[in-house]
Amino acid sequence: MSAPILRLGLRSLFGRARVWLMVAMPVILVVLAFVLRRASSGDVPADSAEQLLRNFGIGIAVPVVALVATTTLINSEFDDGSIIYLLTKPVSRVSIIASKAVVTLGAGVVFAAVPMLIAGLILSGTADRMALAGLLGGVVASIAYVGVFTALATTMKRSIIGCLLFWLIWESTLASLFSPVKWLSPRTWGNSVIQHVSSGIADTPPVPLWYALAATAVVLVLGVVLAGKRLASMTISEE
Repeated sequence: MSAPILRLGLRSLFGRARVWLMVAMPVILVVLAFVLRRASSGDVPADSAEQLLRNFGIGIAVPVVALVATTTLINSEFDDGSIIYLLTKPVSRVSIIASKAVVTLGAGVVFAAVPMLIAGLILSGTADRMALAGLLGGVVASIAYVGVFTALATTMKRSIIGCLLFWLIWESTLASLFSPVKWLSPRTWGNSVIQHVSSGIADTPPVPLWYALAATAVVLVLGVVLAGKRLASMTISEE
């Protein structure tokens, strides 16, 4: 990884208007948690808290933050030509992608995983380890989505559409209809972590914890390596 590229990535991410979409995700999540808490007489039941963290946190907040961050740090630099600056530097292409992935993952933790922790504390306090489950599930899902979206952003010409189709069709539709697809779903991996960590959820997780963690690590590494190789195959004239 490269410190200058990390700083450049941070400036690029927070220097664009789309950052407000990332900011909106934790705000909406925390507001929903407050509303659900006020609607309950005491602590929110574990199953209701879990549904909010899984359906909005893992299902919407995490992929939206990962999508916005990835498209900003990769697609936008391809579109405006600023990627040429990096291609002219004697820096490993994998290092470039890894640095951008670190910034994207940081955005996922700050704008999705940590708000899931806060929402969990609002909903259940420290009971049932729900807040911790939300944090860890958000981190795992963020890592997985960063790997997938990074690969798609550098290998597809219409990468934003590709990322949206992956999220809306593969994750939200196919994974809920066909059980085998769940084994290849970042959303399922994050949800499995929540179910494994929380002590207040009786449902059986869709995949084992060890598999969710291993698959997440594999997807991140493969995504960065594939994106790095794709970037290495490009030329300045091609850009």
